[in-house]
Amino acid sequence: MPEAVFTLGSGIEGDSHYGMVERQVSLLRAEDIRKAEIEAGFGFPPGSLAENLVIEGLPEELVPGQVLKVGKEVRLLVVEKGKKPGEPHSYDYRGWCLLPTAGYFLSVEEGGTVRPGDDVALK
Repeated sequence: MPEAVFTLGSGIEGDSHYGMVERQVSLLRAEDIRKAEIEAGFGFPPGSLAENLVIEGLPEELVPGQVLKVGKEVRLLVVEKGKKPGEPHSYDYRGWCLLPTAGYFLSVEEGGTVRPGDDVALK
């Protein structure tokens, strides 16, 4: 997308998770997607893994409570990694889904607009 509007406490405008209490935003590391593409033998189009954000250069492990500053305005709080054991996840792309094991879920602490290529800083 050319841009996404993040709303404090609600998520990304127009997203199916908008308004949820937690897990408002889903994040995958670009490195994890590339690794899965090699294993799968095919590419994953943007959004095909149900991710809202793809960010390159983040550490392998993010810790709940850490904050990501995205662009000039947006601050996202890391809520959890993956899904809870036994929690269903019905979305996949050609049999692949990364959010349950490698994905992160975040909540919007400060809203604003994000565009591809915006700087990201781990606070």
